[in-house]
Order: sequence, then C-alpha cells, then structure tokens
Amino acid sequence: MPCDNSGVGWRTRKCNGTRWSTEISTCVNANLFDIKTDVQELNKGIGFIKDNADQLFQRINDSTTLRTFTFPNIETSVNIFGVMNDVSTRQQNQWNDTVMSKLVSSASNLLNDPSGWQNPENKSIFISVEYLKTIERMMNNSNLISNTPYISSNAQMALCNHTSPADICKTFNASVRNSDNSVVVFGFRNLYQILPKAEGNDSNTTILSVTPVNANNTNRSITLEFDSAKQRLPNHMIYCVYWDENLNEWSSDGCRWAGVDNPTLCICDHNSAFTILMSKNAETLPYMDELTYAGLGISILSLLACLIIKVLVWDAVVKSPISNFRHVALFNISLCLLLAHCMFLTTSKPESIPPNWCSILTLIKHFFFLAVFFWMLCLSFVLLHQMIYVFDRLRKKVFLGLSITVGYACPIIAVAVTYISFNNGAEGEYYSKSTCWLTYKGTLKGSIFAFIIPIGAIVFVNLFTLAVVIMKIATPSISEAKARDEKDVAKSMIKTIVFLSPVLGLSWVLGFFVLGLDLTVKPWAALVNYSFTIFNSLQGLFILLTNCVGEKKVRDALLKRFKIKQSVHSKTESSSKAQSSIMRK
Repeated sequence: MPCDNSGVGWRTRKCNGTRWSTEISTCVNANLFDIKTDVQELNKGIGFIKDNADQLFQRINDSTTLRTFTFPNIETSVNIFGVMNDVSTRQQNQWNDTVMSKLVSSASNLLNDPSGWQNPENKSIFISVEYLKTIERMMNNSNLISNTPYISSNAQMALCNHTSPADICKTFNASVRNSDNSVVVFGFRNLYQILPKAEGNDSNTTILSVTPVNANNTNRSITLEFDSAKQRLPNHMIYCVYWDENLNEWSSDGCRWAGVDNPTLCICDHNSAFTILMSKNAETLPYMDELTYAGLGISILSLLACLIIKVLVWDAVVKSPISNFRHVALFNISLCLLLAHCMFLTTSKPESIPPNWCSILTLIKHFFFLAVFFWMLCLSFVLLHQMIYVFDRLRKKVFLGLSITVGYACPIIAVAVTYISFNNGAEGEYYSKSTCWLTYKGTLKGSIFAFIIPIGAIVFVNLFTLAVVIMKIATPSISEAKARDEKDVAKSMIKTIVFLSPVLGLSWVLGFFVLGLDLTVKPWAALVNYSFTIFNSLQGLFILLTNCVGEKKVRDALLKRFKIKQSVHSKTESSSKAQSSIMRK
C-alpha cells in the first residue's frame, strides 16, 4: 500500500499461510527524500559539495526533528551522511567549523528515540554500525580550528589536545583525560542502546569516538574517563572496549582498565569508538565451595578427635591451675568451633532451607563463631597474665567465673543486641535468605559488622599477646640466656607462632584483606581468598595437630593410657588361661 500523508515509499505485509506478518514500511519523509535526491545529483558530479554543504545540513537538521522518527527515515539519513562524505572526500573538501554545528545537531536528532531504530527485518544493527562508521569517517575528513565544543542533546563534539581544559574534552559522562596528539572527540549518548550488545556484559554509558586530527601521528596513547564506572558493583570487572570494524564486534585489544583504584579510567594505544562494559556477574574463584566443604569436613572430624583426646587425658595432663585454665579454654574453643562448622555445613544450600530455619541457623552460627573468639580471648588473657604477672597466680574460681562470662554471656548479649537492632531479625536486615548468614550492604553497613568488629578487636588483642610472648622468648632472663643460643631462640619463636596461631584465630586476619580486596585485583585477591579459605576451614585440623597431638604431655598421657589398658587386658587373658589349665587338671 502507498504511504500515508506525504511519505514516499511503500508499506508491505507478507502472508504466512493463514496469518499476516508484521508490516514493513519503507516510507520516507518527503523532505528527506528530496535531500537524498539532491545528494545523489552531487554524487553524479553535478555541483560542488562545498557550495551546498551548509544548506544540506540545515535541511537535514530541519527534517530530522520530527517527533516520530521511523526506521526508514533513520536509514535514509545515514545514507545521506555517507554519500555526502564520499562526495566531500572525492572533491577534496573537508568539513570545517561553519557546518559542524548543524552536522552535530543532525547526528544528535537521529538518536532522539532509540525505539525508532527497531526494524522487523533486523537491519537496525547494521544501520547503527554504519551510522557510527559514517560519523567517524566525517570526523576523519574534518578540518577544525575552534576549540569551542559543539553540543546537542544526544551528540557532542570537541577538538581536544593535551593542553585543552578538562571540561573541553568532556562529552556527557565521558572524557579524554590526556592524549599525546590532537584529537576530535565525538560523544554519543543513546548509541549504546542501539549498537550490538556484548554477551555477558552490559553498557550503560556514552560511546566516545576519538579521531586523530593528523592521521600520520604514530603515538596514539590515550586515557579515557567514564564517570558511569563509579557505579561499579564490588567484584564486577570493567572492560574497556572499542568497536572493531574488521570483526564487527566489541574488542578489548590495545585497551586496559586502570583497575579498582581508578575504576573510571581506560588506557588505550589506538583511536576508535570506545566505551566501557560492566560484567553482569561478579567475579568468582573456582573450587572455593569444594575447598570450603572438604576443609570443614576434615576440621569437624579433627575437632571431635581433639575433644575425645582431651577427655581421655584430662586427669593426666591437667596438674596445675595454669594447665587447667589453658585446657578449659582449649576445650571450649574446640567445642564451639565444632558446632559452628556443623551449622555452616547445614546451611551449605540456603535455597532449600525455609526462611524461619534460615533465621534460626544464622543466630546459632553467629553465637558459636563469636563464642569461639571470646574463648580465644580468655586464652589470650591467661597467657598475658602468665607473662606479665609471673608470681601472681590467677585463682581457679575467678578464672572460671570470668571465662564463662566472657566466653558465653558476651556472645549471647552481642547476638541479642544485633538481632533486636536489625528489625528484630528481619530477612534482608539481620540475615540474608540467599546465604543464611549476616547481611553486608557496604562499608560499615549491615549486620555482618556486628560480627566483624568484635572479631577484629579480639584478633588485635591476640596479636598483641603473641607479640608479648615472642618478646619474652627473644629476651630471656640472664640464667636462660647462657643456656640457649640464637638458633634455639628462633626455633622457640617459630614453634610459638605455629602453636598459638590456630587457637588465637590469627589466620582470620586474612579475612579483613578478603573484605578489602576486590576480586578483580589479580592475582592477589585470589591468593588471599584461597589462603583464608584453606587456613580457616582447616582450623580444627591445625588445633588437633598443634594443641593435642603436637603436645608431648598429651601424647605421653594418651600412650600411657592405652598401655595400661593393654596391660590389664593381657593380665586378664593370662589369668583366664591359668584358671582354665587348673580346671583341666
């Protein structure tokens, strides 16, 4: 059917069996059609582009300010731009400042309504790429003198060099920070909605075309800034990309992201049409879950073994008040850590846990993990008291009263206050349904900091305790100094660090680096995350090796207990045999 109103072209609709397909229109605005006809005359060699350029751009600008801008009008406009530039290049004419304002305005008008680029025949992708290439070719064929930027609603253009003020080189939310050569910067605001998308990544920012003024320049190092990267989510990679005309897709060759410290910057070694892509999915580390669950399984078995050993050898090992204090603390650390790890494994699949149970399990985990650290604090106080007040013994009743208060009452109070403070344990406030753990909403935001802050304080105290113990070893008394050499001192210091680190929770220091390091910081973020996972998931194993099996008194008491049992068993068998022989006689 013919076009409505003053359009030129046809409207067609194909019949697919029993249904009509979507209408395809080639209707072009009559004014645009006239411009296209005049440009085709110039392409045939009738007239000079320099005499008609200003008038043609004005007519294009007037014709493209229509409210409803359809795909045929956009396609025709892009073709007009392309033919005009071809004629200009052939006639050795360059676009100068006199026509640039109208050129930028016309290019901007085509981006007024991104939905107008949609086409049933899927030609919009091809036309959007052709639009970008055409504008870049026109900038390559320009001869600009003025540093005044040309600004329109959807397109901006400026001549920029290393001496230009920062605001001159800025278009929308993107800019050229520094360039070794003079360049023409052309920014497109809505073009990212029309160009082909990069799989797995998302762009929501300005497309920045950078064209050298002198094509013979070889040094093309350029730094670009995209303000939209400030909205980057934690652990999401930013890709600095350009449109590769040969591959007809986005490519990152020759461009690199400046990293987390400068998330808005891209450094490239060539000129093109640039943008940034943000990964839709956060960076992840392979085998983290497998390492965690395997480590926790080993840790749980180790802690069970440690508790059984403690019960078996308690009377043989615990001979003094100091020994009693230490083993009471170790027993409770092992017990609380065992229960905390069991609860952690219980919530390994949060999606299958009902919300009420998720809330309860979060409470239990929160309590037992805090209890582990508060008992570690008790052990730290015992060690400090032993180091500082050598002749002032701590009474058993005082220690037990203080340790139970610190080890269990303090965690209960901390958990209760946190639960009430975060909307009485509401989902999304106190706990996250997706993790069955405390919430993290940014720096010092979320219930997780009711866990991190006390742990941080306790780990700091424990580090101080370790430092005091090491200093005591490094500066022995006069009588001890004669009997030991430097190698013995060094061995004692290493042994102290190895034996105390698991029971003082010092490996959790890595957790603060995990919080502070973005996973895009490679390879350090991966190294710290893997180290934190391995050391902390195997904490129960390290406690077993260092404070049970690794302690000579415990080993001797365990061996002695089994030898006694074996001896009793042997005597019983001998007695039975003797009795049997007598009865036979």
